[in-house]
This record gives sequence, structure tokens and C-alpha cells, in this order.
Amino acid sequence: MSLPHFKFIGTTYEQGLAHGEALQESIAKNIDIYLNRFENEAGISKNDLLENTSLYLSVLQEQGPEYVNGMNGIAESSNKELLEIAMLNLRYELLYHALGKKLQSDAVDGCTSFAVLPEAADNKHLLMGQNWDWIPDVECVLTTSIDTDGLQRMAFTEAGIFGGKPGMNSEGIGLAVNGMYSTADDWARFERPFHLRCYEVLRSKNMEEALHALAGTPRSCTANFILGHGPSRAVDVELAPDSLRLIDPVNGVLVHANHLVEPKEAGVSEPLNPRRHLSEFRHKRMEELLNEQKPLNVKIVQEILKDHEHQPQSLCRHRDDALPESQHTITKTAMIMDLEERKMWVTGGQPCKAEFEEYSLN
Repeated sequence: MSLPHFKFIGTTYEQGLAHGEALQESIAKNIDIYLNRFENEAGISKNDLLENTSLYLSVLQEQGPEYVNGMNGIAESSNKELLEIAMLNLRYELLYHALGKKLQSDAVDGCTSFAVLPEAADNKHLLMGQNWDWIPDVECVLTTSIDTDGLQRMAFTEAGIFGGKPGMNSEGIGLAVNGMYSTADDWARFERPFHLRCYEVLRSKNMEEALHALAGTPRSCTANFILGHGPSRAVDVELAPDSLRLIDPVNGVLVHANHLVEPKEAGVSEPLNPRRHLSEFRHKRMEELLNEQKPLNVKIVQEILKDHEHQPQSLCRHRDDALPESQHTITKTAMIMDLEERKMWVTGGQPCKAEFEEYSLN
């Protein structure tokens, strides 16, 4: 199955209008999925959730007015309330904070990301990407956005979330993401949210701008980002609310999953998590496979992203029938980017079942 691909052009509001019109049914489905997820998994009713969203939105309008313009466009053309669209766009802070408190029992995790420096690549280009693992029924798309200043952004996102998550831009900036938790997380800090930071990274023209988008202000919740800038720079950023840790590639390879590699080094602690070993396994497995098969190329990395060692909790993630259905996680897309060529290879679903399709910003 192909990942639906849409091109949005113009102001953020115009891009939002096009997004909402094209994805109206998928947005409605995603809203329902998250309302149910918040209520059933986090114990937060729709009224409380939208009240929390309203509090955060009032601050977000000051932090990212262009981003909110995009959300306004989505709301208008999808015939949904702005608060419902804002809930999707703020769902990282609102949901991860709630689930982080439940980590000792049943929190969902997902995503294994990587970067390969030119020295470890067959074509001497900077490669990066990830398997993005999440709720099986969430509707996702690939978007190409052409901003009014001519900057182009290509990113994977959930229908209704403006701006994108993992992706790249026409300046050679690349982004991969991983959800994480720490005991310092608190959505009510009202700091710049995860999805706004992703948008700002993909609006950056160099590594310094991208790092500032992540590290320049405090955070509400913990997250991980791999940043790349062609032709040759890559760094992992473990980002906690008041601290951060930069991790450099080793032997040309950089990998991250859903746990802080050294929590003490990042200055925070993680909640107890009986499933941390699954994230540690994926991190180690990806690292081993990348290092074993150097020099790497896109075809080799595609096969690595299909890896089923320790299935269903493998790099290519499948439903784990030992868990309640509400805790199922699957690979929703596999993505590889060549930041020198501005090319992307992406799947619509698990890479063992879906073909990689090639896209380009050139």
C-alpha cells in the first residue's frame, strides 16, 4: 500500500486549508482514535482533554502564530473545531505525559531512528531515517510543502497534524524522531510543543538553526531527535524539559530508540518501565546491523528496516497478541533520506509488506 502523498503550497493558512480539505475523513477518524485513546488509556474525558488543549492553545498562539494559522486552515476546511485540531497537534505532550505516569504497567512505545555518515555510506552521502511505530489505525500521509519563501519541506505526518514529523527540506536538513518519557515531564509547563519544534526544524536552513529550534527554549516533555544536515553533519539530541544531551555518531553510525541512553548524563530520570528492554533491543539490533553491513546503501538499509529478529517486537514492528489490543503498536512507515540528493524512500505501512517509493525535492 502506498502512503498517500499531497502537495501544499502558499501561506501556512493556505497549506492548512488544502490539508483539511484533502484529508477530511482521515482527520475525523484520527480525532475519534485519540479521544478514545485518552479516555481508555489515560483516563482523561473529552471535556477535560479539550479544556487542557484550550489552556495550551492560548500559549501556542503566542509561541507559533504561523503554526496556529496552519491549524486554523485545517479546522476550517475539515469542518472540525479548532480545539479538536489543536488536540491532535498537542497530543504528544498531552498523551505522553499521561502515559508516562502509567509506565510501570502499559505505556506504548515506538520508533527506531538512525543516521549514516558519508564515511559509512557506499555513495559517500549522508543517509538518515527511521521506522515510525505507533497506533495501528491512525491515518498517516506524506506531505510536500512549498512555503512562501520558496523553502520546500517533505515530511511524514498524521492527518490533522500540521507541518510534519520526520522529514527533510530543500536546504538539506533532515529530522528523525523518537518518543520518550522522564519523571520531569509536565504538559502544563506550556513550553513550545513537540510538533511546533518539528515544524521549526524543517524550516531551518542550517544545523545551528535546527538545534536552536530544539534546544533554544525549555520543553514540556522529553523527546529524542536525530538532526542531519547535508553533506556530512548528524547529531542525536536527547531533549528533557530542562536539560539535554548531544550524542555524536560512532564509526559513522548513529542510532536511537525510545529510552534515554544514559539518563544521568541527560540530567533526568526515567519512570520505571518493564518494557525498556524492548527499546534497548531495537537500538542494539539496528546499530549492529548497520555496522555489520558497511558500506551502506539505500537497498541495504531498506532490508535492515524489514528485520524481524524478536518479532513482533522487532525493528519492523507487528501487533503483539500477548498485549491488549489498546496497546498494539505497528510500523506505520519506514523512511530513508539521502540528504545530499534530497531524495526519500518511504513505505505506507510495514516495510516487509509495503514497497519503498521514491520521492524527491529536486
